[in-house]
Amino acid sequence: MNNFLRILFTAIIAVMLTSNAASANATDDAKSFFSSAEVKFGTNDFKGAIADYTKAIELDPKFADAYNSRAAAKFSSGEKQGAIDDFTKSIAINPKSADTFTNRGSIKSDLGDTQGATSDYTKAIQIDPSFVPAYLNRAALRLDSGDKQGATADLLQAAKLGNPDAQQWLKSNGISKW
Repeated sequence: MNNFLRILFTAIIAVMLTSNAASANATDDAKSFFSSAEVKFGTNDFKGAIADYTKAIELDPKFADAYNSRAAAKFSSGEKQGAIDDFTKSIAINPKSADTFTNRGSIKSDLGDTQGATSDYTKAIQIDPSFVPAYLNRAALRLDSGDKQGATADLLQAAKLGNPDAQQWLKSNGISKW
């Protein structure tokens, strides 16, 4: 009986080690495909980048950065709805990324979904109150819709955070503090 337990215990340990090694290899392979995709994206090979990001995601379905980057590649290749879908998947995995909410908001804005874009920019600001791009993008939407007061409030915040473009806009629009 002791030999049987020893063999069973050894077999269980071997299976656990093999499982962990396979998982580590899949993660390493996902990172390799991600790195390859980043190079392709950098050379404007969006189709190749999308393929490699997809392989990385297949190997590691919780790889939020791969979804985020694939979304950027899809957007760059004209697949706007596919980009929104990937940003949404990235957000589901990592709901604390102000950058991802801002990126998705930018595409929504580009597609005319002002309310959705504003909501994403607002969420980005809630996540990271020092994230200037979300203030700037929300200010632009507010200006476009005629909400100069709301835009000014966003630009004041961006200026306080050190953004020179916001400071210049405020100065040129007679906001006395700037």
